[in-house]
Amino acid sequence: MALSRNKLRTFLTGFAISWGIFILIVLLAAGNGIMNGISEEFSDQSKNTYMIFGGETSKPFKGHGINRDIWFTDKDIRFLENEAQHVDQVSPTINSNGFAYFGDKSCSVNMRGVRPVFQSISNVDLIEGRLLNERDEKQSEKVALIDDALEKHLFDNGISPIGQFIIVNGIAYKVIGVYEGDPNSSGGGALVPFSTLKKITNQSHYWMLRFTVKGLETKEDNEAYTEYLRTQLAHLHEFDPNDMSAVYIRSTQEEYLQTMKIFNTFELFIWIIGFAMLASGIVGVSNIMRITVKERTNEIGIRKALGAKSRSILASIVTESMIITTIFGYIGMWLGMVVAEVSGNILKTIQEGNSVTLNIVPSIDIRIVIMATALLIVCGVLAGFFPARNAVRIKPIEAMNYR
Repeated sequence: MALSRNKLRTFLTGFAISWGIFILIVLLAAGNGIMNGISEEFSDQSKNTYMIFGGETSKPFKGHGINRDIWFTDKDIRFLENEAQHVDQVSPTINSNGFAYFGDKSCSVNMRGVRPVFQSISNVDLIEGRLLNERDEKQSEKVALIDDALEKHLFDNGISPIGQFIIVNGIAYKVIGVYEGDPNSSGGGALVPFSTLKKITNQSHYWMLRFTVKGLETKEDNEAYTEYLRTQLAHLHEFDPNDMSAVYIRSTQEEYLQTMKIFNTFELFIWIIGFAMLASGIVGVSNIMRITVKERTNEIGIRKALGAKSRSILASIVTESMIITTIFGYIGMWLGMVVAEVSGNILKTIQEGNSVTLNIVPSIDIRIVIMATALLIVCGVLAGFFPARNAVRIKPIEAMNYR
C-alpha cells in the first residue's frame, strides 16, 4: 500500500487531521463551559428583573433647578403595584449599615429591609432555617435571615445560629435562617422584613426599587419599556424625561439578551476556527492523495492494461484516503475528549476549593463530536475520490508512459 511506502508523509497528513479535530473539540468544550457558566450565573438571578436607582438632575425643569436628588417614596411603590404596565412583583429595599454582635464576637453588617418576594426575585439560596414570610412583614417581626459570612464571623463551629439573637445597632433580631451570600464581601449581610427596618430607621425615601416584569421578550421590548418608565417617573418627580442622570434604569433581562448575543457570536467564531483547522487537515489528505495518485499513474496504467477495472482501482485509492481520515480522526477525537474531561475535572476542583461563583467547566456534546468526525471521514473520502477518478480516466498507454 502506498501509505506504508511513505510513512513520514502519511504521518504528517494524519497529524494535521488529528490536530484539526482535536482543536475543534477543545474549542467547543471551552466555549460550552463558558456558555454554561454564564447561563448558570443568570439563572441565579431573575432574568426579567428591573431595578431603578435615584440619581441627580442635570437639567432645569418646571422651576426646579439642577443637581436635585431624586429619591423614591411610597408613591412610587403604589405606582408600580397598581398602575405601571407589565409589573409582576415589587420589592423596595432599605439599607442600614452597622455592627452585629453575638456574645463577645462582632462583625460589620449590611442590613437590607426587603419584602418576602425579594427572595424569589433574587433567588436567595437558603442553607438552613427558613426564609422571610408574609407574617414577618405584616407583623414587623424583628427577625433576620443572615448570610453564611456573618454566620462564620459570629458563631463558633457546632453552634447553630437558628433561634439565636444578634444585636445590630442596639436592636435584637432573632435569626431564622442562613443563606448563601456574596463570597467577595468583607463583612456580613442580613435580610430583615421591610416594614421592620422602615419603622426602626424611620426611612421614607428609597434609593432603589426592584421589581419583576412579564411579557417583555426582546431587546426592543425592553428599550421601549425603559423609555415608558422614565417618562412616568419624570411625571411623578417633575424632571425632564430626557434627563438621563435623574434616574437610572437597569434591566437584567436586557443584559441577559445582550450577553447571550455576544456569546452566540463567540460560539460562531469557535466553530469557524474549528472548521478551519479541520479544513486544513482535509486539504492535507487531498494533497497527499493527489501526490500518491501521480506517483502511481504508471502502476494504474499497467493494472488497466492487465484487465483491472477502473472501479477496483478507484476503490483501492479511496480506501487509503478513508483509512487516513478514520484512524487519525479517531485519535484526534479521543485526545480532545480526554483533554476536555481532565481539564474540566481540574477546573471544577479549583473552583470548588476557591469558592468561585462562575462555574466554567469545559463540556462537549458527544453528538457534535461524532458528527464532526463523520464529516471529516466523508470529506477525506471525497478528497481521495476526485484525484483517483481523474487518474483512472487516463488511457492505459498514456498512464504507462506518464512521467
